[in-house]
Amino acid sequence: MVRTLAILMLMTPAAGAAQAAPSISPGQSIAGALEPDDPTRAGRAYDDYQYSEVPGTRARVTVRAPAMAVDVNVYFYDEYFDLLSLVTGGPEPEDTVEFTVPDAGSPTLVVIRVSTLAGGSGPATGGYTIELTALRDP
Repeated sequence: MVRTLAILMLMTPAAGAAQAAPSISPGQSIAGALEPDDPTRAGRAYDDYQYSEVPGTRARVTVRAPAMAVDVNVYFYDEYFDLLSLVTGGPEPEDTVEFTVPDAGSPTLVVIRVSTLAGGSGPATGGYTIELTALRDP
């Protein structure tokens, strides 16, 4: 009983954090903006988006930011609600990342993080669009 309670207490903050990110669905395009008051990690402002998908599903995320360089990272939550890295893009005004949803339960919660570059040239904030596309097997 004590062990179960401890596990639930440890999972609760992560679950709450996972629910705070706005949802995105395949086929959807969302306009966003990185602002000075956004959360930061390692000095980089970021926005998170999440969606749930069945393992094995392939997808592509594209972020376009005409006035700044962005970096796209895709994460997933495992069964213990640990946020694990799946794939990372690169710092470009347009970044595209393709990935396959891992088998971490069904459905798997996927988090897409759009971030700026710390100390890079050019603006560290600005507008962008994020688009999620489901990929079909040939």
